[in-house]
Amino acid sequence: MGAAVVWLWRREVEEYLGQKTRGVRTTVAEGVRAVEEKAGQMLDRGGNALRRADDFLQDTKAHVSEALRAGEDAIRPAPAPRNA
Repeated sequence: MGAAVVWLWRREVEEYLGQKTRGVRTTVAEGVRAVEEKAGQMLDRGGNALRRADDFLQDTKAHVSEALRAGEDAIRPAPAPRNA
């Protein structure tokens, strides 16, 4: 008998539940949208921080390379004179 009731009034039950949960679903959808926006903002900030860190690392790499080359030049012996 229960199956017959469900079969006969299925659409009415779906419409009733749809109307009763409309506000909750709207609120949840707005909450999901807010989370999406906030996550996007946080990821943008993280990306900016990573770009700044990458710039810093590239500058540091250049300074270290320059210092090592200068040290290498300073300790390398001068070429030996050629005997004619």
